Amino acid sequence: MTQLPRTWRHAALATTSVLALSVAACGDNAHHHDHDEPTPDAPPAGPQAVSLRFAAAVGDEPATCDQVFTGFGPNADISLQFQDLRFYVHDIEFIDAQGGSEPLAMDTVSPWQNEGVALLDFEDQSGLCANGTTDLRSIVTGTRAAGTYTGLRFTLGVPFEQNHQDASLAAAPLNLTSLFWNWQGGYKFARIDTSVEPVNPGDPRPVFNFHLGSTGCDGSPAGGVTACTADNLAVIELTNFDVEADQVVIDYRELVGAIDLAVNGGGPPGCMSGTTDPECPAPFANLGLAMGDNSPAMTAFVAAPVSP
Repeated sequence: MTQLPRTWRHAALATTSVLALSVAACGDNAHHHDHDEPTPDAPPAGPQAVSLRFAAAVGDEPATCDQVFTGFGPNADISLQFQDLRFYVHDIEFIDAQGGSEPLAMDTVSPWQNEGVALLDFEDQSGLCANGTTDLRSIVTGTRAAGTYTGLRFTLGVPFEQNHQDASLAAAPLNLTSLFWNWQGGYKFARIDTSVEPVNPGDPRPVFNFHLGSTGCDGSPAGGVTACTADNLAVIELTNFDVEADQVVIDYRELVGAIDLAVNGGGPPGCMSGTTDPECPAPFANLGLAMGDNSPAMTAFVAAPVSP
C-alpha cells in the first residue's frame, strides 16, 4: 500500500474531517456494556454501516481548484490549475483474506448516490472551476455484510445499463449534462480538466481535458445502444485497505505521468478516450485500462491512511 507523506495526510484529514467515519454494527449501542458485547477482536455481528472515503491529490497535496500545481511535463516545468475534478464509481466490494468479496449495498443519498452509482466531486466552482458546482462529495455510504476485510475493489464509471439514457431526464447523480456526452457515448465516467499556466503573461492557456468514457458504441436513438467496442470501465483494486483507517486517493500526478500537457499531439486537447488520441495511452495505462494488447498496472489510485 502506498502511503502518502504525513504532511498531505494531515491536510487531507482536514478536508474530510467533517465526514466522520462510521463503521458499526447496525443497532449497536456504543454506550451499552454487558457480557454479550463482542470482544474487541471479533467483527460485529449483522450488517455494517460503512462510509468509504475518497480524496483527490497532486502528489502530497490535496487537489483543489484555487491552487497552482507545479512540476508537470517531461521537463517538470509545467504548472497548472484544475478546471474540473469529478468521477463516478459503482460495484464497490470489500475483499477478505481468502479472496472472497462482499458488495457494498449503496445508500440512496440525493444528489450523490442512486441505484448503485455514486458521484465523487472535488471541485467547488472556485478558481477556474467555473463549470462545476459549489458542493463537494468525498464519501460513499452503504452497508456490507459483517466480516473482516483486507482489500477494496470498485469500478470507475457508470454501468452499461445506466450509461446510455437521457441525462436531462435521469435522476441524480446522472442528471448532470456537464458529465454527459450523448445517448450513444453516454457519460463521462471521469472529468478531470486542467489549464496550463502560460509561459508569458497574456499568452493563451493550453488546456488538458481528461474525459473517460465508453467509445465505439453502436445503436440508434430509437433502438438504444447494445454494445461498445471499448467500455473503458476501469476496475480498481487496492490491497491492504482498512475502511476504518484508510481512504481512496486519486493522484493526478500519477494519472498523467510525464505527458507534455501544454502540447496537443492530435484530436481535441487532452484525452477524450479516443483510441487514436496520442494523449490517451498514458492516463489509460495508469488506470489499468488496456489500449491494444498491453496489460498495464494501475497506479493512479492508492490507499492512504487518515490520521486519527
